[in-house]
Amino acid sequence: MDFTIDPAYLTSVEIREEWNEYTKNGRVPTNEELLLILQGKGTVTLGRSEDHPEFAKLREHLGEQGYIEIQRGWWNGDRVLKPFTLNGLKFKIGKQFSCAGAMGTHFAVRAKYPEHYKDEEDDETMD
Repeated sequence: MDFTIDPAYLTSVEIREEWNEYTKNGRVPTNEELLLILQGKGTVTLGRSEDHPEFAKLREHLGEQGYIEIQRGWWNGDRVLKPFTLNGLKFKIGKQFSCAGAMGTHFAVRAKYPEHYKDEEDDETMD
């Protein structure tokens, strides 16, 4: 089976969350806590990244169709169960199916340095 995705979606997106410990969950701060908030205290910032939503949809579809086994406990743990191609790149049984950011880098390197992959033309696979 052949699948395609716009290369623009082979990336991660940054998620930033911010809240104040003194007001989280609708809590009403005390007068002392209000002064601390005005001083910039109690602010918590969390940053993380996740696959682009369009890549996440493709990943879920591949999992539902039995092409990959999705591992949700860690990054880059998905494994190929049935062979397929993505944007012309072959994925063989047992090979890793990487996160969007790693996949995007792999495609970019292959495009920039095709001479390093010329011996694999008959057997282009993602490791």
